[in-house]
Amino acid sequence: MIRLAIAEDHQCLIDGIKLFLEFEDELKIVGTANNGLDLLEIVKNKNPNVVLTDIRMPKLNGIEATQRIKNKYSEIKVIAFSMFDQTDAVEQMICAGIDGYLLKNSPLTEVIKAINIVHQGEQYFDAHIDTNLL
Repeated sequence: MIRLAIAEDHQCLIDGIKLFLEFEDELKIVGTANNGLDLLEIVKNKNPNVVLTDIRMPKLNGIEATQRIKNKYSEIKVIAFSMFDQTDAVEQMICAGIDGYLLKNSPLTEVIKAINIVHQGEQYFDAHIDTNLL
């Protein structure tokens, strides 16, 4: 069972992802947050296997939240979920320790694919990210 935490400052996006994923038998959403500080509390108290996090959030951004998660809970897989495909944003998240990077304009089926791939220990990068530049 994949235990997923989602951090995104747009609640409607969280709600849409939750609705889509509720029929996935091997996946359980253990918590959602609208900022990085609340995400850290979820990670501490709910022990997710995978975190799907936005980069730009209030109180604590996804870069810093990812660094803190990876420093304390290195076994947790983190996927950046962002509308930013610029090389510097991707590089900052890679330096923070992400296991995957998914663009928000991806279909929801791609979200499930990314979650499964990183949960299995592999990296996942959106097809629209030019990893050759990294």
